[in-house]
Amino acid sequence: MRVYFLSLSCLIFCALSAAAVFAQDLDPKDVGTSLEQALPIALAKAKAEFPDLDDYILYSLHPRAFKGDAKGLHWEFLWKAKAFPHRKALIVRVYMKEGSAAAEREQAADKG
Repeated sequence: MRVYFLSLSCLIFCALSAAAVFAQDLDPKDVGTSLEQALPIALAKAKAEFPDLDDYILYSLHPRAFKGDAKGLHWEFLWKAKAFPHRKALIVRVYMKEGSAAAEREQAADKG
């Protein structure tokens, strides 16, 4: 029983350590557009760009920054297709500096 508890504890510790490694801290001075402000902007952009938005579900959102992107930090909203195999995605980026938005459609290649 003791070995089981130690191995479980080790597994939990490793999982939490890995999550902390990939975490991103945001400096408040770099965030001109908060998440609460970005959500309505992203929804409006998605509805305007993608008439089939109802076929997708909001899957994730997180802060990102692409190397070489002059606009800098942004909130990335990702919608995945409801229909299996969920290979289609809609991405809306709301930039933190000025609150502008960009949208794109993504489809993973079929494996076969």
